[in-house]
Amino acid sequence: MRSGSAAWVGAAACLLVCGCTTVAGLDRPYHLQPDGGAGGAGGAGGSAPADERCDVEASAGCVYDRCDAVPEGAPAGVYTLDPDGAGPSGALQVHCGEPADGGRWALVFNSVGELGGPTLAFWKILYADRLSPKGEPSLDNNHYQPGLYIPGREYRDEIEDIPGTVVEVLRANAEGIDPETMQLLTPIRLSGGEDNLFDWQFGTGWASEDFDRDTKGDGNCASAFAGVAQHYGNCFVYSLGADGDEDESVTDDDWGPHLETVVATSYGLSNDGSHYTRVKRISRWTRW
Repeated sequence: MRSGSAAWVGAAACLLVCGCTTVAGLDRPYHLQPDGGAGGAGGAGGSAPADERCDVEASAGCVYDRCDAVPEGAPAGVYTLDPDGAGPSGALQVHCGEPADGGRWALVFNSVGELGGPTLAFWKILYADRLSPKGEPSLDNNHYQPGLYIPGREYRDEIEDIPGTVVEVLRANAEGIDPETMQLLTPIRLSGGEDNLFDWQFGTGWASEDFDRDTKGDGNCASAFAGVAQHYGNCFVYSLGADGDEDESVTDDDWGPHLETVVATSYGLSNDGSHYTRVKRISRWTRW
């Protein structure tokens, strides 16, 4: 079975070369068959007996088509997902959260603040590596799993402040992603996302130090902010790795995730009194 990054690149190459949107996951969610049924018995891969066991209790060897197929009593953690079942893409190692809001969500990315930590360096992703997963799938670690942008249809961004308050700041839909530009297709805001958060962090282009598809007219947002690669408008409401304060160093002692203070205040999050406040964690989740 191919690795998650190989599967992503294969699907992307198919989309770019032959236009096969079924493989790229842009015509319908991966886990749905043409008749509307879920791929695999009970949402789990493998033989029928294994499927039956995996429907009741998650264990080594269980493969699911989505996080929502993981048994309700199983804890949050890393599970093997194969969203297209018998299709050409391989399995992904994915952090699935606790059951919430009618199901489980899959972790697309996670940025964790730590003074002098590895977060800033982690998010200096070059264009050639835009499709490659990185880091351990966990809310305690920096993590990036771009393969989930293919099957993902519903998204939510959440932010945790330093005292530990967690809020959802954005919920949106998309119909896949353009693997060449990394722009989400047909993005629609469902809730949250005011103060440019939806426009600048979701329904926009992507930039790295060597690739510029943000909407800033006079420069590259990634280059201006310590090489952090992410979706940018002009430039950001939150950054996964840099500070946005004009009077301070954008590296801010390599802390990592920052959020515009006026937005933090509007969501009831704490702030440090600067224009862009440090936060403990910024996470994006998806489901399909």
